Amino acid sequence: MKRISTRLVVSFLMVALLPAVPLSLVVNDLLERRFGPVIADPLEQALNAGLEESRGHLKELRTGLARNAAGLNSTDSVVLLDAAGQVQSADSLTVFLTARPDLTDQLARLTPGPPQRFDDVLAVRTDKDLVALQPLPDGMVERAGDLTEGLSLLRIVRAEKGRVLLSFLGPFLVVYGVLILVALLAGWLWSRQMTGPLEKLVGATRRVSAGDLEFRLEQQGPGEVGELVHSFDTMVARLSDQRRDLARLERAAAWRGMARTLAHEVKNPLTPILLAVNQVRDAYPGDDAKYAALLEEVAEIVGEEVDSLRRLVRDFGDFARLPKPEPRSGDLGDLLKDLEQLYGADVLRLEGLETLETGWFDPDALRRVFINLIDNGLAACRTADTPEAIDLKVSPAQPGVRMTVTDAGTGITTENLDRIFEPDFTTKNDGMGLGLAIVENIIIGHGGRITVQSEPGRGTTFTIDLPLTRVGEDGES
Repeated sequence: MKRISTRLVVSFLMVALLPAVPLSLVVNDLLERRFGPVIADPLEQALNAGLEESRGHLKELRTGLARNAAGLNSTDSVVLLDAAGQVQSADSLTVFLTARPDLTDQLARLTPGPPQRFDDVLAVRTDKDLVALQPLPDGMVERAGDLTEGLSLLRIVRAEKGRVLLSFLGPFLVVYGVLILVALLAGWLWSRQMTGPLEKLVGATRRVSAGDLEFRLEQQGPGEVGELVHSFDTMVARLSDQRRDLARLERAAAWRGMARTLAHEVKNPLTPILLAVNQVRDAYPGDDAKYAALLEEVAEIVGEEVDSLRRLVRDFGDFARLPKPEPRSGDLGDLLKDLEQLYGADVLRLEGLETLETGWFDPDALRRVFINLIDNGLAACRTADTPEAIDLKVSPAQPGVRMTVTDAGTGITTENLDRIFEPDFTTKNDGMGLGLAIVENIIIGHGGRITVQSEPGRGTTFTIDLPLTRVGEDGES
C-alpha cells in the first residue's frame, strides 16, 4: 500500500508542477516583452526624441529672448515679454514677480550673457543692465521633467533587469510553492483515505485465507473502494454460509449412510429375537410357577425393548429416506389454521395470517416441521412448569414470508445452540436428536433458512424464512 500512496502523492505533485513550466515561460516572455529590446529600445528612442525636441524648443526660445532683449530701449530695469516678444505692462510684471518671490534673488545674481532658465522662466541681462523675462510655454517644464524621469527610470530598469525579474518571479514562486504544498497534503490525505480501507482489505483477505470466514470489515470507504469492501464482506458471508451448508450436508450424508446401515442391520434380527423368546416361553413344559412367571417377564421385557428398537430403526429409516420436498401452489394460511384446530386456539396462538399470499410449498413436509417445533415447545413448557402455549407469528419478507415459533419453556444453553440441528444431538432422555435435523433439511429443501434464539429460563424462538417459490425459480436454490 505504501507504493500506491507514493504514486498518488507523486501524481498530485506532477499535476501541480505541470503548469509551472508554461507559466514560467509566459511570465518570462511578458517580462522580456516589457523590458526587452523590442519595447525598451523604441521607448528610449522616443523619450530621447522628446527631450531633444524640448531642448531645441528651449534653444529657440533663448535665442529669441536674447534678440528681443538686445533691441529694447526701456528705462525700466526689468521688463516682461510675452511669447511673441512684446513688452508687457508694469502691472503684469508686478503680478508675475509677486507670484515668484524667489525669482528676485536669482535675477540679482544674473550676469550678462546668454539667457538662463529659472524653473518655468527665461531671463537675460543685457549690456544696458536691463533684465528681460519671458515665461516658458505652459507644461513645457513638466513635460520635459516627465521625459527625463521616464528615461532615467527606463535606464535603471534595464540596468537592474535581474532584480526586476526577481521581484516578479519571487511572489510567483512563493504562491506556487504554497500551492505545491497544498497539493502534496491533499495527495497524502487522499491516498490515506483510499489506501486505508485497501490495507484493511488485504489484512482481511489474509485472515479469510487462513480460514476465518466470520471476519467482516464493515467499515466502508469512499466510492469504488467502499463498494469493493462491501462486495468482500458479501463474498465472505456467502463463503461462510456455503461452508456451513457443506458441513451440514456432509454430516447429513454421513448420518444417512449410518442410518441406512443401522436400520438394515438392526431391523432384520429383531423379529427372530422376539419370536425366539416367545417360543422359549411357550415351550416351557414344567409346572414351576416362578420359572413360568420369570419367562413371562423376560418375554415382556424383550418385547418392549424390541418395540423400542423398532421405533429407533423407524426414525433412522425416516431420516435416511427423507424425501426431497415437492412444492405445489397452495395457501400456507390453510395449513396453519388446520394446526390451530389440531392443538386448539389457546395452545397455538396465530398472528399475521392476513399477510399471507398463495405460494409454493410442500404441505406435508411443512406440516411435519411445525408439528415438530410445536411439540418441542410444548414439552419445554411442561419441563419449565409454564403455561403450554406457542406463539406463531407471520410477517412479509423479501422474498416470501418469515415465521417465528416462540415458547416460554426452559430454553437452550449457549453451548447447545450451535448443535441443535445436528443428528443424534438431543437434551431429552427419550429423544434420538433427529427431529430438528429433519426440520432443517425440509426448510433448506424449500430454499429457506431456519435460525434459533434462546435463553435458558426465558424460552426459545425459531425463525423460518421461506421464499414460497419453486426451488430454482427466480434465482432461488
